[in-house]
Amino acid sequence: MSKGELLMTTDEKVELARQLADQLRIKRGEWQRWATYFRRTGDLGKALQLAEHQGSSPAVRHDPQTAAQKIAEVIGQHRAYLEQLSPGDLQEVFSYVGRWLEYLSRKVQQQRRGRK
Repeated sequence: MSKGELLMTTDEKVELARQLADQLRIKRGEWQRWATYFRRTGDLGKALQLAEHQGSSPAVRHDPQTAAQKIAEVIGQHRAYLEQLSPGDLQEVFSYVGRWLEYLSRKVQQQRRGRK
């Protein structure tokens, strides 16, 4: 561990992921594409640049564009904190974000079915 890295328990990582997912509210698949790019590069700044570019590109379809805008906004707001995590911990948090997004999506679907 290098100087300045935060130590987080698994519970803290899961809670951070829940908070991020709650702010994002995007499709898990869109998140996974971005998180995969981050995992490949290992560079949060570069991954955020990709999200910003896709979020403003007229060549990107509406849903992926909107998801990219949310990723750039939410992850950008938390960037200073997230950059204090080790690369492995950050990847773990991002993995939990995907799981939370899936959970939130199912919860919304169940609520819609209950209203019909």
